[in-house]
Amino acid sequence: MAPKPKAPPIIFTDDGWIFTAEENVSVADLKEKIVDGYAGTGGAFWWSTGDHEVYQFETEIGEKFGDDRSDLDATAPSFVHSATPGVEDRIAANLHGLIAECGGPLTALVRLCREAKIPFFPRVRMNSHYVIDPSHPGYGRFRREQPHLLIGRPGEEFPEKSVEWGIRTGLDYAHAEVREHMRRIACEVFERFDVDGIELDFMRHSAFFRMAEATANSYLMTDLVQKVKARLDEVSAQRGKPLQLAVRVPPTLADSRRIGLDVDEWIETGLVDIVVVGGGFISFETPVDEFVRVAATTLRLSSGRSPCLVYGCIEATRHSDRHFLRALALRWLTDGADGIYLYNFYTMSPEWNRQTAAEFSDLETLKKLDKCYEISGTMSFSPTGGHSAAFRLAHPSTPLPVPLPTDSPSLGPMLRIRVADEVADVTGGLALRLDHLPSEDRLEVELNGRALPWDQAQVSGDGWSRQQAAPLFWASYPTRPVEQKMEGVSVEFAVDGSFLRQGTNEIAVRLVAGEKDRREQVILTGVELAISH
Repeated sequence: MAPKPKAPPIIFTDDGWIFTAEENVSVADLKEKIVDGYAGTGGAFWWSTGDHEVYQFETEIGEKFGDDRSDLDATAPSFVHSATPGVEDRIAANLHGLIAECGGPLTALVRLCREAKIPFFPRVRMNSHYVIDPSHPGYGRFRREQPHLLIGRPGEEFPEKSVEWGIRTGLDYAHAEVREHMRRIACEVFERFDVDGIELDFMRHSAFFRMAEATANSYLMTDLVQKVKARLDEVSAQRGKPLQLAVRVPPTLADSRRIGLDVDEWIETGLVDIVVVGGGFISFETPVDEFVRVAATTLRLSSGRSPCLVYGCIEATRHSDRHFLRALALRWLTDGADGIYLYNFYTMSPEWNRQTAAEFSDLETLKKLDKCYEISGTMSFSPTGGHSAAFRLAHPSTPLPVPLPTDSPSLGPMLRIRVADEVADVTGGLALRLDHLPSEDRLEVELNGRALPWDQAQVSGDGWSRQQAAPLFWASYPTRPVEQKMEGVSVEFAVDGSFLRQGTNEIAVRLVAGEKDRREQVILTGVELAISH
């Protein structure tokens, strides 16, 4: 059995924010404002090469941002660019300025990360479903000139705001031309640059085939991964250094298979070295442990093969509060994950990076820190569109939100939260979030079979505060989480360790309605369980 490779406890990612936020970006800026922020953390740094087949590095195969500006309209609608008017010229100028200064951003980042002893992977987005007008320079000529290669065929119509409608502008990997183009782009970043590996990001964005054809076409995507892996292994042998293939995939094995990604097979046959689980949108309902079990079983049955590393993904637009991050990290690490992958945290300060890495690197310290667990909410089926449709396609439904029946006070959902902490000596709080609650109504709540008295609940009809990622976090540096007022009703109960279990905690919620025939439903939208050591 091959020894397990050393795994960085944390993977920091970057989507190229500096090209958007800064002017006249230099190599010195890349060092000071990006690489130095991760130096000494013990973590790895993975950098996105572009989006929508328009790239922000010195590619010789794909389209560089700003290459083709003739007959294009930078004022046309673009989900990615329209929030920061004029950014198109800035991105193009920064990219081409760095090419003139040092050969390009990827050349510079490879050198800077090596000097800082930071493992460095370029990240290749395997699809994009952002809503971008075809006349915008960020749309890309690959799609503009070949609309027959998209999931939605020219002239085809879908029900507006449906998932099929939302993913129609993405690349369809059923076409050999698409697979070959993406293979060449992926291979270029490790053939031309002395990187430590590559990430194929299947969560940006997570629809690759027509919905009815996805599972049947999974062999096509496996063939693409095989070709990238084979070439990566050849380059690894030539350089005399290990190069790793990483993939980021949907939050469950079943959902991965359903959209055409046979991740089980990729792990079992040794095609991938690192699997990052999920997009971070339903983190607390993401079974990282099932990926760990497949990797562990494969390792026991293999001979001479290095094991596949597994990372759980946290998304900043869903969880920026350190208490949630700690809860996810402790749960996944105790489940056997090799580390934590952070997405959209790239403009956080160096101090934030160092503190987070320190907490995630020491399991014994992490166990003693305060946390907050929750039940993740389901993503909307309809209306949806663009990248939200692709995310909806790749995610399962979750226990929330759930309506509470007004006419059956003996009925209500039984919800479950899994706590990784030891709970004997902790204090905490159970918070229920609702869309509204009439003053004549009350809740009957049980935690692990013990009733929580309604007269001891703290009820606020004025909402609650939650830490969120800063507005336009991708366009300024450094940023920090901000307090955001959440609308609705909050019901909170104080609890101690005697109410709690290490492992699965069951929460029963029933509505006792003052008016039995009321048609308007009360919706339970959130459940949080805070732990204080």
